[in-house]
Amino acid sequence: MDAQLFTHNVDNLGFNPKYPQPPAYIKVRHKFTKEKEFDHLFLAQELRSRTAKGEGANPSHQSGSAASQNPVWAAEFSKDGKFLAAGGQDKVLRVWVVLSTAEERRAHEIIEAERKASGGESTHLSAPVFQQKPYREYVGHESTILDLSWSKNNFLLSSSMDKTVRLWHLSRNENLCTFKHSDFVPSIQFHPQDDRFFLAGSLDTKLRLWSIPDKSVAYWTQLPDMITSVAFTPDGKTCIAGTLGGLCMFYDTEGLKFQSQIHVKSTRGQNAKGSKITGIQTKTSKNKADVKILVTSNDSRVRVYNMKDKSLETKLRAHANTCSQIRATFADDTTHIICGSEDRKAYIWSTSTPEGEKRTHIPVEMFEAHSSITTCAIMAPRKTRQLLSASEDPIFDLCNPPPVTLMSREHSVTGGSKPPTEAGGVATKVAKRSPAYISRTLHPDGNIIVTTDYTGSIKVFRQDCAYTKRMRLDNWDTASVFSKRTTGSKIRPSSIISRSGRSRRDSTATQPPDERIMSWRQDLALDGFEEARGEGSGVVTPVRGGSPRKRRSRVSGVGGGAEVGLGSPGLGPEGVGREGMRL
Repeated sequence: MDAQLFTHNVDNLGFNPKYPQPPAYIKVRHKFTKEKEFDHLFLAQELRSRTAKGEGANPSHQSGSAASQNPVWAAEFSKDGKFLAAGGQDKVLRVWVVLSTAEERRAHEIIEAERKASGGESTHLSAPVFQQKPYREYVGHESTILDLSWSKNNFLLSSSMDKTVRLWHLSRNENLCTFKHSDFVPSIQFHPQDDRFFLAGSLDTKLRLWSIPDKSVAYWTQLPDMITSVAFTPDGKTCIAGTLGGLCMFYDTEGLKFQSQIHVKSTRGQNAKGSKITGIQTKTSKNKADVKILVTSNDSRVRVYNMKDKSLETKLRAHANTCSQIRATFADDTTHIICGSEDRKAYIWSTSTPEGEKRTHIPVEMFEAHSSITTCAIMAPRKTRQLLSASEDPIFDLCNPPPVTLMSREHSVTGGSKPPTEAGGVATKVAKRSPAYISRTLHPDGNIIVTTDYTGSIKVFRQDCAYTKRMRLDNWDTASVFSKRTTGSKIRPSSIISRSGRSRRDSTATQPPDERIMSWRQDLALDGFEEARGEGSGVVTPVRGGSPRKRRSRVSGVGGGAEVGLGSPGLGPEGVGREGMRL
């Protein structure tokens, strides 16, 4: 009976660990929208993209100002959201791993504490997304890396100005295969359904479909201009190639037979003849009805076309892209488009224009990401946020506290995973994650943005989705929990609840989430007993009256056990409320 009475899921309402405040929020500007979607954005982490002097192979031989110009031209998340790859002018392909377990986060914190020991401890919240040290550093390219592509099985392709495409896999430290071309290869992409094939576009004007098992070209065709960008449609049945002059050409994947073309150009002005296409991405729309084609070009425009009839649906402007290989990308749910810029900013457009708004007035938000050209800007997929939420992340845990189960001492002997506490004889175990909890791990307002720049800097920005909750609960250590939730009145400064609650919160700030929840729960129960505990051998039973702070006590005799009621409005015949507990 006791075990059944005690065993239940903890209500996580009010779980508020005392984490430090995040660093100062970055100023985000907005146009054509009344409210910002990307508010409370802060710099969470900066990744090292250049090999330190004396560390590893392939050092740069540049000197002076040229040495500081080491742009990262490509950055991409893996399909499962667990890895981030980046490459650029230093010729090294690096892969970082997303923190996905509590053990990985603790190991990261130990390393960071040792690294910062000489400079002093930071008072701001540390909310990293990646392990600081790269998981892999692939060396092999002899010139600048231009593009990257992940397969669904975590194979990784890199193309370069050394006229090669190289194949890698995270289980291996070395290059698996090299595919040679006759000129630079600005763009590559794995087949979305069959990763035995990939598409490569070269400045030699040839579009090639490579067969990896055969290590040979399965099909190829020649275009009228240099190829600067390539892509597949989501079903893999159509190939798309963009050219230096602004042509966007469509081919059947089987045999590379020509279908149609679009000339990406302005209707007037100097860009009416067409501009270089720097990026092409295709994505199935949110309602799964259409396929959208996202085309970035050097006229500082991003255009969205409909695959079905090749019609122009949206033209986005605000950023600067006149001479760089900057490309825009969709968020994985297609609700936003993000792009770097030559004016050092990152731009984010909303794809859901309100009814009645002009099609040219697309809501856009922007923030200054770097001190030089922002070469890449991408948003982490939902799978990355889900992985991060399992690592005791200080922001996501506050938004969506981890589920825990309370158990009695008797039940914990047979089924508990942790020893019972001395105070209440209660043990905890991690509860099975419910579908509701899993759905909340998506954290739609906890966006993660990765940007790179012309100097080799890689920054990770995060949106503080816990801001509202943190502000709402920030005064718990100076006000009674009961008075705040029931009457809203402040308790006297000498209150036992206020005094003991403050000390316990400080002592549990560094505990794992499930232990913090348990400690908080026990504090509520113990605070109620402390005020009315006597010196005799009897047991005191506090009863809540009209005021949360006024309690009446009833002493029961020794020998029959104690009945404890927490002041339910209707007491039963034995004087025990429905929420009472028999110890």
